[in-house]
Amino acid sequence: MSYFNLTWLVRNAFMAVLTLLGGLALVVSAVALVAAGAPDGARDLRAYQAAQRCPAAPVAPAECRWTQVFTVSHIALTKSKSKSNRAVLTSADGARWETFYASRGPVLNGLDEGDRVTGTLWRGRLTEIAAAGASQETRAAPVDTRAGVLIGALIIVPPGLLMMATGIWRLRRRTSPPTPGMVATLGLAFGLLVGGLFCPVLVGDNGDEFWPVAAAWLAVAAVLAIVARLHVSQERASARVSSP
Repeated sequence: MSYFNLTWLVRNAFMAVLTLLGGLALVVSAVALVAAGAPDGARDLRAYQAAQRCPAAPVAPAECRWTQVFTVSHIALTKSKSKSNRAVLTSADGARWETFYASRGPVLNGLDEGDRVTGTLWRGRLTEIAAAGASQETRAAPVDTRAGVLIGALIIVPPGLLMMATGIWRLRRRTSPPTPGMVATLGLAFGLLVGGLFCPVLVGDNGDEFWPVAAAWLAVAAVLAIVARLHVSQERASARVSSP
């Protein structure tokens, strides 16, 4: 039985070219992602950290920070990783701000409707709340996007390179049937791509940090590489047994 039943993807030169182009597209996409997001990934975060307190309440989005008191009008907490925790805050003038949070604490899970918090405004966004000596950022707070860019590259570059290698390998041996190694390499590429997408989920709240995701991805890659190697060994052993 072929590894993940992917023999059809390397059965002829046409499919090998498609595999090669698919891998090339992944690698080019990763390079473009890094080139666009890495150089200025921390620009907004640095600007936020360096922002001074506004001398007066801003009437338009401003580069300075302004803090004011809000009343909690509604709270919705969730344990689902696919949904954000939410709170509606109402200012003294009646304006309602719907805010979202990556986690339940340390502030949000201690609040009830009617409680008061101190919110920070920057560039027209409510970036964090504070209460009882603790603070918590909202989803609107600026972050260093470089980690996310590197995670994206980590997830898609190795599978792309393996797909390209499989395509080239098949084209160089297009007159022969696909080998177990070709199929296993392509199966490993797809496995790494799917496994990489799940790594941020596996590490929970550290899913936006590079090194925890890299560690989880490397563990997944090691397991998949072992599985691919075992498949090739089994295929070769079966071929020797069936040979006259």
